[in-house]
Amino acid sequence: MPITIANLSKELSWLSLARNQITGIIPAGLGMFQRLTKLNLEDNLFTGALSVDIGRLPSLQDLDLSHNRFEGQIPQSFGNITKLSKLSLSNNFLDDTIPTSLGNLRTLVSIDISCNFLSGRIPQEILSIPSLTILLNLSNNALSGSIPAQIGHLINLVSIDLSMNKLTGEIPDAVGSCVQLRLLHFQGNLLQGKIPNGLKTLGVLENLDLSSNNLTGPIPEFLESIKTLNHLNLSFNNLSGPVPDTGIFCNATILSLIGNSMLCGGPPFLQFPSCASVRSQHQMHLLIVFSILGTLIFLLFSIPTYCCIKRRVKPNIVDQENLLLSETHERISYDELRSATQSFSPANLIGSGSFGNVYRGTFVVDENLATTVAIKVLNLNLRGASRSFLRECNALRRIRHRNLVQVITVCSGLDHNGGEFKALVLEFICNGSLDEWLHPNIMTNSLTAKRLSLMRRLYIALDVAAVLEYLHHNIEPPIVHCDIKPSNILLDDDLVAHVTDFGLAKIMHAEVWKKNHGGSEISSLAVKGTIGYVPPEYGSGHGVSTDGDIYSYGMLLLEMLTGKKPTDSFNLGETSLVNYVKMAYPNKLLEILDASATYSGNTQDVMDLVIHPVFRLALACCQGSPRRRIKMDCVVEELNAIKKACAALMGVHDEANVAT
Repeated sequence: MPITIANLSKELSWLSLARNQITGIIPAGLGMFQRLTKLNLEDNLFTGALSVDIGRLPSLQDLDLSHNRFEGQIPQSFGNITKLSKLSLSNNFLDDTIPTSLGNLRTLVSIDISCNFLSGRIPQEILSIPSLTILLNLSNNALSGSIPAQIGHLINLVSIDLSMNKLTGEIPDAVGSCVQLRLLHFQGNLLQGKIPNGLKTLGVLENLDLSSNNLTGPIPEFLESIKTLNHLNLSFNNLSGPVPDTGIFCNATILSLIGNSMLCGGPPFLQFPSCASVRSQHQMHLLIVFSILGTLIFLLFSIPTYCCIKRRVKPNIVDQENLLLSETHERISYDELRSATQSFSPANLIGSGSFGNVYRGTFVVDENLATTVAIKVLNLNLRGASRSFLRECNALRRIRHRNLVQVITVCSGLDHNGGEFKALVLEFICNGSLDEWLHPNIMTNSLTAKRLSLMRRLYIALDVAAVLEYLHHNIEPPIVHCDIKPSNILLDDDLVAHVTDFGLAKIMHAEVWKKNHGGSEISSLAVKGTIGYVPPEYGSGHGVSTDGDIYSYGMLLLEMLTGKKPTDSFNLGETSLVNYVKMAYPNKLLEILDASATYSGNTQDVMDLVIHPVFRLALACCQGSPRRRIKMDCVVEELNAIKKACAALMGVHDEANVAT
């Protein structure tokens, strides 16, 4: 943005530079436009701190600086723009606390500062702005503390989104005073207590999401009487008691209650157990009490015996745990696996990893039917192999996703020599790994070499992002994959991506995750992952975190776009793939785009709609500081937007056909 912008007329009243590729900082001098009523710089590449000059624009009514790379604090001077009605600072790298001076904006109708790194408490002053009627969005930050009771002052507000923060305490009853609310999102926090009765006054509520908190108590019956409610998500809490069976609770497509193990009753499609009578509950309580007493007595006598045995016999802890982990799968024998792989013939070897080999196996059902599987055999002579097997079992038993390679069964026993043998039997994905497609063997005939179009790479990137969003945001506690790279992405018949190899996966410790809500967990001194894809903080002793997966995913995106591995040599003396891309960004991206990433259509359109946005997204994932990396749910949202834009450009009504 040139400094000569200060030479424009002082009578300027409207300035929009949105959705361009403008870089650098906002130049000084904006404060001279005293008549400016609208300033829109959204969706550019601005960096640096927010200009305090903006706080000197007394006539400003609409300010949109979203989807840039601004960092640092929100200036206190923004509280001086007393005529401001709309404020959007979302999707930047802003940190520190929300300034209380924003409470001076008494004409504000909409405020969106989501998807930043803001911390501290929600200022009471913001919740006391009487003019807020459209939107209050503080989601996807690191805000803490309780929700102030002053939220009840927003009696005319339509949408409140405080999701994906670290908010604690109870949901204040005062929310019921916001009688115009149509959307209320508090999911992904650490909220406790019961669902407040005050919500029953929200007679026009359409969308309520309180999932992924620590809420307890029964589901209030008044929720079934809110006729306007068309989306209700109470999943992953500690709710208990009977489920209502009328109203929204009769519609499986707009209701989610999963992850509440103490619920009972309700419509049959929910598959909750029948609610016990009061008498049977009393009997159950007595049974629990006596069981606890019996257990204590048993432990009192058994612990000394156990300690004595432990001194003499070394327990096989891994096998004991494997029995627990694999109880949901029918075991398969070593002889069956040996037969299916023709004695683990090298001809059936389809891959090798850190802790063993993967073989193609064929089970003959009858003369007309055979099933092909992938058999991951652990090399137990390698240090950590047994732990890797246990970790992968423990991760795979908790997760179900269409873009994950599914485990079929396990084998844990002895081989034909009497040695210990462990293997995972997985679904067979026929088209090899993404690594083989990005870097085909140089001996391969050029006419038959594997090629992926640019659109297909976009779809594969979206498949992998969907898996990571699921692992990071949709299960509790989250799972960190720890080894996202092309060789761990398999492609099926339709070139749909499936993520595999959870041998390094880390299930975040529940207490640590709830305390830090996405923070790292120090688990060992070893660096987890593959050189080139490991985030820089792991090398300096920081613990495993979901932010580490985001960095690895960013490197994967850059590799898919450039065809370069992170360990390759680069031009102009650059020593990393990230710096190599930064040197070309944003004007020379076509020069570094993989030549085999073919595309059709106008080059400038493809550049604007696909190449530039995806490179920008990859760099946002590869930020050096973990706290500045974009989160996976935002990655999925942006990739979906890019996919829709491509469909519109090509005139394809079915987005599934864009890649083809």
